[in-house]
Amino acid sequence: MPGSPRLKGGGEQGLRVTKEDLPVREERTGAEGVALPAGQLPARRAGCVGTGEILALPSGVQLARLVPTIPARELPRHSHEEAHLILVLSGKYITSAQRGPSACPEGALIYNAPGTTHRDRFHDLKGEFVTMMIPESLRLQWGGRLDRGARHVGRTGQALASGIATTMMSWQDDDVSLAQVLLDELLAGISGPEDDVRGTPGWMLLAEAYLRDLHDRPADMARLASICDVHPVHLARVFRMRHGCTPVEYSRKLRLERAAAELLRGNDSIAEVASAFGFSDQSHFHRLFKRAYGRSPSLYRRFG
Repeated sequence: MPGSPRLKGGGEQGLRVTKEDLPVREERTGAEGVALPAGQLPARRAGCVGTGEILALPSGVQLARLVPTIPARELPRHSHEEAHLILVLSGKYITSAQRGPSACPEGALIYNAPGTTHRDRFHDLKGEFVTMMIPESLRLQWGGRLDRGARHVGRTGQALASGIATTMMSWQDDDVSLAQVLLDELLAGISGPEDDVRGTPGWMLLAEAYLRDLHDRPADMARLASICDVHPVHLARVFRMRHGCTPVEYSRKLRLERAAAELLRGNDSIAEVASAFGFSDQSHFHRLFKRAYGRSPSLYRRFG
């Protein structure tokens, strides 16, 4: 068909869509206001528009190895209709997913269920990641067991995803079949029992995700309670039972962790770091930081 991308290979060999084969059209969401090749939709599903090649498995799963192209400050909070996985290959990736750190190390694997709303992003454009978009038809085969929110996937899943990424480097011979087998095993693990998630109220998962996204200002209890549609007192009581602290303390701890990482990694002044993570008063930031890490921000930057 004229104007359609060419699919290389087929059947059991999988499909490949190359960048030069992709027609250009406007991104449906319009959030970034840029024209993107139609085949770059998995990058949007991953929460950060990227550029790269898309590979399709016989099951309909789309794989893409990408680099980010939209700066973090320009990426708004957004929702995803499709389930997808994100494997961080390099760079500083920030996520609100459960059961892991907000600042992802290389090799981290994130699963986002359909309907996930977040502001997951790369800190800058110096990153690389793999996305695996799960079609609705495949997700339904797991009977709703892939619908349990956004979360980090453990080491076994990370190893399986890394194996898939390796097959994408060559995509020859039995690479397609191997990638499909690895993906099937990966999805089986994700859909397995999760006792620590089962029974947690949905609003709690929403509150935790919101606080993880709130990196540049303190938490507002009234705003948080409104988002979760629960009474502030009930929210605070149940939150403390789960985390041993208030939502405000939880948010402060996360912001201090990110500030500490930035002090070691970046070149911004201490005042700039404090402001970037929602601490408008530098002396207040100094006191909180020293209480949490046992030394001042300046000494922490020098000696870690």
